[in-house]
Amino acid sequence: MEVKPQIAKEHVVKILEVLQETPKIRLLRVERPKGIGFLAGQFFMVSLHNSDAKIARAYSLSSSPSNENYLEIGFDKVGELTTKLFELNVGDKLKFKGPYGKFFFDEHTASEVILIGAGTGIAPLMSIIRQCGDKKLKNTIKLIYSVRVPEEIAYRKELEERKKHNPHLDYIVTVTRPEDTIYEWNGRLGRIDEELLKKTIVHPAKSIVFICGAKEFVFGMIEFLQKIGVSKEQIKTDVWG
Repeated sequence: MEVKPQIAKEHVVKILEVLQETPKIRLLRVERPKGIGFLAGQFFMVSLHNSDAKIARAYSLSSSPSNENYLEIGFDKVGELTTKLFELNVGDKLKFKGPYGKFFFDEHTASEVILIGAGTGIAPLMSIIRQCGDKKLKNTIKLIYSVRVPEEIAYRKELEERKKHNPHLDYIVTVTRPEDTIYEWNGRLGRIDEELLKKTIVHPAKSIVFICGAKEFVFGMIEFLQKIGVSKEQIKTDVWG
């Protein structure tokens, strides 16, 4: 079944919740305008409301398309706009324009779904995980998620809960800088590499892979994936920078 493109529109939305997901990552949940549609993995251009600063940045939604209550974005403080976003409170308003992007999950696919992300690159991948859970889809979903230190694992509790209730979901978190943490970590160490991908992706020729992160990270993952038998046609990317 063909997925119909959504028409991009601009909306002024009110902030409903401000959540500190990790010491560095903040989530904003804003009201979802009636009739607004998007596909899991897509992004919106976000800008300040009633401000002289004409800055807009792309933010992938981490909320599920099935969630009618709010739209959610996540970010860390890395630039002018995110610095201003950190100053906002419940009741403040933002402009959301979208949806945009060809990086999205088609819920009619029967393929095994592989999700690969680093840091805040988990945002659109969470949208896919949430959508599959909300719709009770039978797709096998495997998330491979890289963070510097354990305290930067976004959506940690939710992933644990979703894995308990969704037998089709599994995930691996790997920590790249364990020496910088004060917490004990008994999980995997090191960057995502070819060996980990080969071990995790059981059916490379039958999988669809979503990768989200910085350019160097994404291109590195593509190279590894092709070495283990995943074709370019099976890979979707959301690249920063």
